[in-house]
Amino acid sequence: MARLLRFAVAAATTTAIILLLTFGTYSLHLWAGGHISIRDFIFHWFILFPIIVGLVASLWPSPRLNRSPLVSGATGVVVGLAYGYLAPRVAFSRAFGHWPGFGPIGWLIDLPALVCGVVAGACAMLLSITARSRVVIAITAVLVLAAVLVPAPTFDLVTQNQELTVAVVTANSPRGTPDKPHVIADVYSTPLDVGDETSRVLNLLRDKGITGQYRVSDLYRGGHGRQVLAVIVLNQPIVSKVQLQEPRGGDAIYLQQPDGWKKIPPQFPTLSRSLALYPSARGDVLADLTISTVGGFSTGFAIWKTGN
Repeated sequence: MARLLRFAVAAATTTAIILLLTFGTYSLHLWAGGHISIRDFIFHWFILFPIIVGLVASLWPSPRLNRSPLVSGATGVVVGLAYGYLAPRVAFSRAFGHWPGFGPIGWLIDLPALVCGVVAGACAMLLSITARSRVVIAITAVLVLAAVLVPAPTFDLVTQNQELTVAVVTANSPRGTPDKPHVIADVYSTPLDVGDETSRVLNLLRDKGITGQYRVSDLYRGGHGRQVLAVIVLNQPIVSKVQLQEPRGGDAIYLQQPDGWKKIPPQFPTLSRSLALYPSARGDVLADLTISTVGGFSTGFAIWKTGN
């Protein structure tokens, strides 16, 4: 009966913590990277983990619950590390038909998988095979709180993740009334106020001495972390690929000119992630824009001519 109770406590604790560290942190905008597909991937591949932790707790040699918290917690950490490391690699081997080896898969997957495994495993073992004293409960609470608050800022810092807003500016419609911009916004990012952002972009152009009748045709917002703005001013269709770089830590303007592109300010620092413009075969499209994001993901849209 004692073994069954330990299994139930360990499995229930593991399940509750995994739900908190996936769906809970995503709801609080604290999920590392912000990709819902990665969250669902982690949740799907951790379904078996509560059973494994429960079996380890039930097979623990002493039924008296008098083991050292350090030993039981360390056991949960080892089990969580092993599961968190192997689960993504098993998933990739099934998806691509080959074992990816023991190298890194990427921060987007490895970080949440390891955090979920280590914290859920340690807390489950602490609460199931040791006396649930105030110290043990406090340690468990600290571990869970750290797992909720620390990974997302750490991920943003290491990967230089930013909340990027891209504003595409084109010539104003001859009708004189600017069309509303086309908006693509990640629900995980800060809500986008179209009116305020449009005014901000046009004021920035005026402050930098860029005159003319312009309108904001497209607005994109994605990512997480420090807010940055990239303004792309298009005056004519793109005829060959143009690769601009995401600004780092602030606002930058990319102005299309007859002899090339001008960055304002010219020495503003950038990241390796690109804002790539491609020529389009459609006559009513100025360019196709592809925005690279953290982890190798990308998104894009067509930039239509005025009046389309």
